[in-house]
Amino acid sequence: MRTAVVHAMMAGALWGAVIVTPSLIPDVHPVVISCARFLVYGLFAVLVALPRARQLLGRLRKSDVLMLLELALTGNLVYFILLSAAVQYAGVAIASLINGLIPVAIMLMGRKTSGGSSGSMYISLALICVGTAWINVPAIMDIFHGQGNSDKAFGAFLAGLGVLSWSWFALRNAGHLKTLRFSPSEWSTLQGVTTGIVALFASIGVCLFNPQILPTALSGGRMTVFVLVILFLAICGSWLANGLWNSAAQRLPLGLSGQMIVFETLCALVYGYLMLWALPGANEAIGILLVLGGVAWTMSAQGRRAAVA
Repeated sequence: MRTAVVHAMMAGALWGAVIVTPSLIPDVHPVVISCARFLVYGLFAVLVALPRARQLLGRLRKSDVLMLLELALTGNLVYFILLSAAVQYAGVAIASLINGLIPVAIMLMGRKTSGGSSGSMYISLALICVGTAWINVPAIMDIFHGQGNSDKAFGAFLAGLGVLSWSWFALRNAGHLKTLRFSPSEWSTLQGVTTGIVALFASIGVCLFNPQILPTALSGGRMTVFVLVILFLAICGSWLANGLWNSAAQRLPLGLSGQMIVFETLCALVYGYLMLWALPGANEAIGILLVLGGVAWTMSAQGRRAAVA
């Protein structure tokens, strides 16, 4: 279990960078960033799959193809667009607050198959919820004081849809991986190829129906930054992170693997502080400790159950 937890933490560290990295290219539309990221992810996955393409294709069933299409939409393209748009409309604080509730959504949606006791699950969920809220006390106080607006409400709604989208992806992906029909790296590669195909059709749609959002006016220096960001998002934030997450999801109980995603939010906060050369305030520090305590509680409970077994 220790190796699986480390893999989940590494995936969270990479996905935390995915949340922060698009801030380096605020002059590029979120849909363009998403399409470019997953197009490159798909191309890279095709190159990885070529040496054993015949073997992988021969093992694919119709149910696998349908599952891959579902996961490509819910866990990659749609989720990333919703998250990026939520940040634009509601701001980073509110979007992070809602996005940080993904572990809660996963455990509630998959409570019948989580494999943990109700008592430990609810204690852990309470710690994660309180910690996530504590990190964003200023944003919550703005809402209570009536300083929110329709844009923030719409952004919060989009962030909520993103939480449901990724939580659905996590549950369905973990369930399919536990069939052991494909290794985590094979499944990640197949996800990349499928996501690239979906992104290709989405990109064609953008070029035909909304070409004004294409980054054609970027200077040479800004285009270099855009290309580097996309390469990082595609290779490290998609292919590598997905492989690490699949490795963890295949080995960990659902109740624990769902909570490992909190490291995405925590790492994003750390990277944000590093970019600003600042230290977390009291609210952030207390919130981070509470969230980590919630995950540690579940890990301890899982360890006790494994020892008894």
